[in-house]
Amino acid sequence: MHSEHLTNLHPGWVVIGWLIAAAITSGVYLALVGTGLFPQGAGAGAVLGVGVAMAVGFFAGGLFVGVRWSDAPILHGGAITFLSVAIWFVGTLTLPGSFESWSGPAPAVLGLILLQLAASVGGGWTGRRMAVGSGEPEAAGER
Repeated sequence: MHSEHLTNLHPGWVVIGWLIAAAITSGVYLALVGTGLFPQGAGAGAVLGVGVAMAVGFFAGGLFVGVRWSDAPILHGGAITFLSVAIWFVGTLTLPGSFESWSGPAPAVLGLILLQLAASVGGGWTGRRMAVGSGEPEAAGER
């Protein structure tokens, strides 16, 4: 895409997208646990519930940014995920508790980060397509 330049990346939209993603992720997870669809606590069901909630939340955050600011949707999606990693890192360094309490098994953590990345980039790309219109050809050479 021709719009994928760092000059088109706006930190304000990244923060707003991350806040929306975090809020929707929390709401979806609480709804899933509240309705009894996913058990609370540790285990495979809990990881699946977190994954579903993150996929929905970060897709929605990326979608919002893609619709509202359709330039550089892939960069914005990646930046939303990077903001999650940065917040986790700062929380690990500053909040009480050991490093092990903030991190889980490495494959699960990396899988959730990749899930955030795929969902937020997919949401941003879908939002751009909604804003631009999928039936109309874009500038020459963008396809």
